[in-house]
Amino acid sequence: MLLLAACVAAAGALSAAPVAAGDVTGAPPPAPSLAAALTRIQNICFASYPPRLVERMSGRKGPVPEEVRTNPALQIRYFKTEEHVSKGLFYPSLLEDLLPAFAGTVAPGTRFLDLGSGDGRVVFMASLLGARAEGVEYDRSLHRIALSARDRLLGVIEPERALLRRGDFFDEDLGPYDLFFYFEAGSSLEDRLLDKLRKEMKPTALLILAYPRGPVPGFVRIANHAGVEVLRPAHSSPAAEPVPSR
Repeated sequence: MLLLAACVAAAGALSAAPVAAGDVTGAPPPAPSLAAALTRIQNICFASYPPRLVERMSGRKGPVPEEVRTNPALQIRYFKTEEHVSKGLFYPSLLEDLLPAFAGTVAPGTRFLDLGSGDGRVVFMASLLGARAEGVEYDRSLHRIALSARDRLLGVIEPERALLRRGDFFDEDLGPYDLFFYFEAGSSLEDRLLDKLRKEMKPTALLILAYPRGPVPGFVRIANHAGVEVLRPAHSSPAAEPVPSR
């Protein structure tokens, strides 16, 4: 039986409270079923990395210690440097750090797009939370890793709810989406991307931006989850909330 139903139910409890403006602290830990699914996603994504990628990012040769392979937090610390990929940088996210921002913004049917989806983990998490999740990744090797991980996650996620495309996000029409995710410094053309978002996001859409270095022109911060910010377009209504697509 899929873990999906239990995960969505747990996420619903987390997302019931509205997103408050300003800093958010003391977020409740994920329910056990959701926590187990997130751990599985991250371990599978990590296990899908080619050995040479792990060696380059960690600076270490030889087998990865068992305690690292089974612990997502240790995996993040195991890496010492970002990977330079086509048109940007890659470094995996710890999903538990992103979860509070997602739990407060994803509703069943939310159309979600990960801009530079890397190994696919954020797309997989968004799908568990009920989103119609999509990711676009330009780098061919990362896209292959994400597809491999999705194939190995059958029984944890529903593949048809986690769509992965290889392509350039500058070619995407951003208008239909309710929610976006971007990890700052992930693209060498970041200013151009933010300008595209400002022009194409619908007024009710939101952007989850991981670890911005300062205020983002054209956007208003409505929540901050330990550096993972939820932003709305400055031209939208202050009361605007993401509207799930039907």
